[in-house]
Amino acid sequence: MLERYRGEIILLFVTISAAIGWFFSKYAIEALPSVGFIGLRFFLAALVFLPFSYGQLRRLSSQQVINALLIGCVFAIFLGVWILAITNNTNFGEGAFLTSLSMLIAPLLAWVVFKQKPQSSFWICLPIAILGLYFLALGNNRFDLSSDNSLYLLTSLLAATYFILNHHYARHIPVLPLTTIQLAMVGILCGLYSIFMETWPADIPNETWGWLAASVLIATNFRFLLQTLGQKYSSVSNAALIMLLEPVWTLFLSMIIFHEPLTTYKALGCGLIFIALIFYRLPKEKVKLFLRRKKH
Repeated sequence: MLERYRGEIILLFVTISAAIGWFFSKYAIEALPSVGFIGLRFFLAALVFLPFSYGQLRRLSSQQVINALLIGCVFAIFLGVWILAITNNTNFGEGAFLTSLSMLIAPLLAWVVFKQKPQSSFWICLPIAILGLYFLALGNNRFDLSSDNSLYLLTSLLAATYFILNHHYARHIPVLPLTTIQLAMVGILCGLYSIFMETWPADIPNETWGWLAASVLIATNFRFLLQTLGQKYSSVSNAALIMLLEPVWTLFLSMIIFHEPLTTYKALGCGLIFIALIFYRLPKEKVKLFLRRKKH
């Protein structure tokens, strides 16, 4: 049984490590400047991958390198906004579900930019997700989209932009050198921003360096390796569904660690977004069967 589902089990741990990464980052930026932390985290992660990707990097064409660098710039902006969103916020569960909306924003952007029409299930999932967003913003019986949630929605839009550009322009670049270049771009751009725009403390506690190391090795490098291995032994449809668990783990951990309140509206909003994402990620055959039954 374990051998049969080893890919799915590995991907389950990937989602847990991704959720834990939110908390590693939060603890690290208590002493480090937010964007500077992202710069350090991803530059060090790129250095870890560099020895393993060096041979493939040398064989990339100039156009492939340019594409990877440009998409890395979008990746840097996305992560910079994300870290700003979590800096003064501990409602990580709500933020994780809002960020996961990128999976439904991406098809819209691909349709607008590249004329790629979304699959039929998208038009069912989108209103469900919008209703979920409405309930998340419905605090104290009135619609109120906070500045924190607005940042998470911007993060979601940037994540969707990164996804469609990466899929369109970099899908023929080998994964390891592509990842190395993009991580390095995040490190360089966020590092430069931090040097000129942020103030670094004179004394940084040892535990902060520990949180940084955990963010690099566990939440970035180890997570990437596990995800690659898990996808090798799992079907695409199963992998896509399992990866949706990241916001669920993030919500549970945030409730335990930060005592994030789970109101009725929040539970309903997160639940609707999760249902929309699951339905959108279901294999097309199952979606078509569901739609045929609805017609009859």
